[in-house]
Amino acid sequence: MVKLKYLLSGVRYSTDRCISGVTISRVTNDSRKVVKGDLFIALRGQKKDGYGFIGDAIKRGAKTIVSERDFEAPENVIKVLIKDTRAASPVIASNFYGNPSKKLRIIGVTGTNGKTTITYIIENILKEAGIPAGVIGTINYRINERRLPAANTTPGPLELQALFDMMLKSGVKNVVMEASSHSLDQGRVDNVLFDVGIFTNITKEHLDYHKTIKKYFAAKIKLFDKLKSNGIAVLNNDDHMVSGLKKRIKNKVLTYGLNRRSDIMACGINLSVDSTFFTIKMPKGSFSVSTKLIGRHNVSNILASVAAAIALKIPLGIIKKGIESFRAVPGRLELVDEGQPFKVFVDYAHTEDALYNVLSLLREMVPDRNIITVFGCGGNRDSAKRPLMGNVACKFSDNVIVTSDNPRFEDPSAIISQIESGIRGEFSNYNIVEDRRDAINKALNMASKGDVVVIAGKGHEKYQIMKEKTIPFDDCAVARSVLRKII
Repeated sequence: MVKLKYLLSGVRYSTDRCISGVTISRVTNDSRKVVKGDLFIALRGQKKDGYGFIGDAIKRGAKTIVSERDFEAPENVIKVLIKDTRAASPVIASNFYGNPSKKLRIIGVTGTNGKTTITYIIENILKEAGIPAGVIGTINYRINERRLPAANTTPGPLELQALFDMMLKSGVKNVVMEASSHSLDQGRVDNVLFDVGIFTNITKEHLDYHKTIKKYFAAKIKLFDKLKSNGIAVLNNDDHMVSGLKKRIKNKVLTYGLNRRSDIMACGINLSVDSTFFTIKMPKGSFSVSTKLIGRHNVSNILASVAAAIALKIPLGIIKKGIESFRAVPGRLELVDEGQPFKVFVDYAHTEDALYNVLSLLREMVPDRNIITVFGCGGNRDSAKRPLMGNVACKFSDNVIVTSDNPRFEDPSAIISQIESGIRGEFSNYNIVEDRRDAINKALNMASKGDVVVIAGKGHEKYQIMKEKTIPFDDCAVARSVLRKII
């Protein structure tokens, strides 16, 4: 139980009641989850305004309502009126759980690409160091060995603070989390204090939401305003936006990079389709690593993880062990092996830049073999990237099969037509197979010994979204099923 007056600390509010003796046992912004005695926040969201659900919350037993506008309510319901529910929610959530981020060591990762892989690598380094870790990210939420489904890459403030509280109660005091641009822009991580903030890169993504790269970048860099006074910023020096970012950060900065002189760098990079070997150079020493992660982009992800681990004062021997013992991230160049004489990778690449990273890497490593790429683009998302992704796919592949991804509320054939607009007339090495299962089947049956098949776009996802329906669909499982029939 938390006193309502304490819950509202840091929030400007008005109420016509004396609330000094009022206590709250639960807080929610979902009227469907309200039980008797709850505090309900009528959150003004992107698509729905919680104000319209106040009546439902009261019927279900809410005894306190936080709202931006006045409303009719029974005598036994306490009305708390504030200016901005979205700004107040992180404060209320943090107060309710006793400000858990102050008791945790939190590493936040933001940027267009690499976030998920970096959280996995850092988690493994912490594991090798014997440090229990929690992870909040795209694939799932993890508390030691416990797995929870992830509704969003970064959950809302109430869910986020509840996760922090669960972690503390489970003995976890180190958290690695992805900080999405949406979450930073919407204030979901307000009232979270970070010990380390990592910026990977910025490329065209989520412009359906942010509208411009400038606004997208502005959302990303809010992470560094949330660093603790002794917190450390880890920045990818290879990204062209970093020079300006460095100037605005007041905290200590560690840089990493492949191309520009940085605090943590890689040299002697040896790439293959099975593994990567390179040497990591730092101001005070160097060490060599061999990893199952492949590609230059993963070298960059490893450097970011090393920089974060150094910021956390983890010994270099442990860092090396954490990198080398790590095997794979679900849906990130994930190898599908059923004994076939060619390579099959499933990858989450769903932007032009991510697809370029994957395909240009493979083209470099297997210059004399066929690369067969299956991909589509999600519906109700930035449409400007569709022709660009088609162009990249055809440029770096011998054969491309354009298919459906998660069409959501768009016509799949219209999405495919937009992809084709970037390749029609310039390339002829592509086919259109709208049904994704049929597309994967066609690609795998086309492959010969030594070839590489890339199934891109959905990665770890185990579903396909078609209008109101979410149907089971797992690229890895579908590929395995087809391969078992082929071999």
